[in-house]
Amino acid sequence: MTDLIHILAQDSEGSAFSGVLHGWQGIIGIIMAVTGLLIIYFGIKVYRGYKFLPEREQNIPKEDNFLPLKAKVLQRKKTKMPSFNGGEATEFVEWKIGYEVDGEKYTQMIPDDGYEKGQFLNIKYNPDDPQEYYLDSGETAQDISGAADGDRAAEEDEKNPTGIIFAGIGLLISAVGVVLAI
Repeated sequence: MTDLIHILAQDSEGSAFSGVLHGWQGIIGIIMAVTGLLIIYFGIKVYRGYKFLPEREQNIPKEDNFLPLKAKVLQRKKTKMPSFNGGEATEFVEWKIGYEVDGEKYTQMIPDDGYEKGQFLNIKYNPDDPQEYYLDSGETAQDISGAADGDRAAEEDEKNPTGIIFAGIGLLISAVGVVLAI
């Protein structure tokens, strides 16, 4: 009986994973440790308020000498883009808007935002170059830029607790990776 215990004790040298992964254990451990570190990094970014989907931003000039005007939604345009992976084609919807400045007519294409044909939109155009314009939400440029600065400050102070969960999972994966690498 003591001989059997002695034989079993000799076979148990090495780590618990010795035969299962044989020569790949260290490589898998290093990959897991690096992956865990990347997850920790993204967890910290998420905690600090990083968002994966960008928000729509308006490009409003700092000195707003643009003049207000009504533009009419004229025509809906659909464009089908083929899928490069063989799937179903993607459809993009845009609207043509028109406005008149000093007797000259201008048209522009804008992305679909639930508009209807014949609807009037508030825009502001550059009197020096009427082709240059932006959609006006009814606020002045100073109000919008001030609100944007305030929103950015609020976003920076806003913490997302989901980031802590990501960082914890990353820490766990890194720890398992280090154990496997040793």
